[in-house]
Amino acid sequence: MSFPDKPTFFIKTLGCKVNQYETQAMREHLVKNGFVEKKEGKVADYYIVNSCTVTKKADRDTRNLIHRFHRVNPNGKIVVAGCYAELDTDRKELMDISGVTHLVRNNEKGKLAEILKPKCKQIPNPKLQITGFKNHNRAFIKVQDGCNHRCSYCKVSLVRGSSRSRSTSEILQEIKNLVDSGFKEVVLTGVCLGAWGQDLETKTNLADLVNKICQIDGSFRIRLSSVEPIYVTERIISVLKEGKVCKHLHVPLQSGDDRILKLMKRPYRARNFKRIIAKIRKQIPDAAITTDVLVGFPGENERQFRNTLRFIKSIKPSRMHVFSYSRRKGTIAARYADDLSKQVIKKRVKTLTDLSRKLSADFARTFVGKVQDVIVEEHRDERTGLLAGYTDRYVRVLLGGADSLKNRLIAVMISGVDGGKGTVFGCLDNDKII
Repeated sequence: MSFPDKPTFFIKTLGCKVNQYETQAMREHLVKNGFVEKKEGKVADYYIVNSCTVTKKADRDTRNLIHRFHRVNPNGKIVVAGCYAELDTDRKELMDISGVTHLVRNNEKGKLAEILKPKCKQIPNPKLQITGFKNHNRAFIKVQDGCNHRCSYCKVSLVRGSSRSRSTSEILQEIKNLVDSGFKEVVLTGVCLGAWGQDLETKTNLADLVNKICQIDGSFRIRLSSVEPIYVTERIISVLKEGKVCKHLHVPLQSGDDRILKLMKRPYRARNFKRIIAKIRKQIPDAAITTDVLVGFPGENERQFRNTLRFIKSIKPSRMHVFSYSRRKGTIAARYADDLSKQVIKKRVKTLTDLSRKLSADFARTFVGKVQDVIVEEHRDERTGLLAGYTDRYVRVLLGGADSLKNRLIAVMISGVDGGKGTVFGCLDNDKII
């Protein structure tokens, strides 16, 4: 088989922040090895889908992308990388789709150029490192991969393996390079972020890592992506008070009912979760606490759903990601009976989503009249045409201003909240730019 001197590619990411980091690493790896990236909609030699398989919808999205790319270029080679390409049963299903020529597991992403151009001399990237982050002004930094927990509904541990931590020195150097190149926020992410360090010989932990990142010179913020409840220690709460660390913690709940939590094989109960939230708010009263809630787990009856609803009202998260249960082959819950109807699940999702909007608006109102640091995004808000950006407490703010403010960290006075849509508005605070 012959290859063009400069083969072209287009890459699309599905799923989590870890996947987005790995997409950037694959992009840089391909470009270093002579590949040329094409814009969306343009004909390319290779179409790469960095896939997710956490839900049935994620699987379906991957298949839909494959079909779309095949229509754009019937002669193009379609590469499915990542979690959907891990298990043998899924791989067989993918290879039966027209256009798919390569399947790349997660541990093969650093060898992507070699896989696509096997006879050419390669510049390896076995550790999947990055030097930039295309189309982002916040850089996601993968510090950990894999998960040692086996929640009954979750396929991630099957496709990502056991917990593995990147070295402190490697992480610090990568972040330093990104800060030096102008990034104003780094988001620490992992499949099970809170487990970082447990497998390293130094027996360090996430709080130690954050403290060392805080010592890097430069004006930038550090955000923790998602930390499981059992890893939210006193030390983790303490590092949130550091100047460079965003006062925001995402702590997945999944359910507020103890029986459902037990069936999910979550290693805590509702009262434990509530104590964690209380500890955070005792030390940082205005901290943003966001969470995930899974709706429609097998056997979840109306009383148990109401328990979750009441629990969420009691802890008042500033934002919720609400998603419905999806049966995943190979998980314990896939064997459970008593699936709920789609209509019931849809109704419950709407109830929680409506509550989430209200809680988000209520939280944002507590900052009206206060000045917050906002990182302005590259793209304006589609609906209003205003600049948009996030505060350190993950409140999205719209404001007027020139394009020169994009990708800048600026001081913004929160001026109001639209009660209907929950949109938050702000204005420049004496044109302070950090």
